[in-house]
Amino acid sequence: MSRGSPKVKDTYKKRYKMRALGEDGLNIVVSIPRVVIEREAERRRLTVGEFLEQFKAVAQYDNFEGVLYTFEKITEENRLTQVKRGGTDSAK
Repeated sequence: MSRGSPKVKDTYKKRYKMRALGEDGLNIVVSIPRVVIEREAERRRLTVGEFLEQFKAVAQYDNFEGVLYTFEKITEENRLTQVKRGGTDSAK
């Protein structure tokens, strides 16, 4: 598989500045456009607040250029894992 940029069609594109947070910039933070969260909440018939409480963003990366963010429902099991790891869930 080529590591070049995939061809993405019929999408919106916005650029966001990245910021380093934490000790030695351990975490890099990028905003997710509100319209994306509103769309995902609407698809699930939730308010934005309910969506933010019930879902987490998951970064998928490695075998292609860039990163793909998806949303996963928070379960009690992964909520506990997230707390134990200090707020990150790095399981593949």
